[in-house]
Amino acid sequence: MASRRSGDPLDSRSRFRSERIIKDGGEWHFLTREGSVEGPFRSQEEAERRLEMYIRMATHNMLHEGEGLTLAD
Repeated sequence: MASRRSGDPLDSRSRFRSERIIKDGGEWHFLTREGSVEGPFRSQEEAERRLEMYIRMATHNMLHEGEGLTLAD
């Protein structure tokens, strides 16, 4: 179970939302709570893995405002 992010209400729970994963023009992306679109990724599975990583990083305050999740392949 994921931890709360700072600023989240005490009764909030982390939930994986499938509507955060989108396909556009044959490429997969995920939408963040902060309003950014991350991607493209080659597959839905890769987008889901990267979303989970993004959530873990946000939970531990490892992302800076305006910074997306950029990983080298």
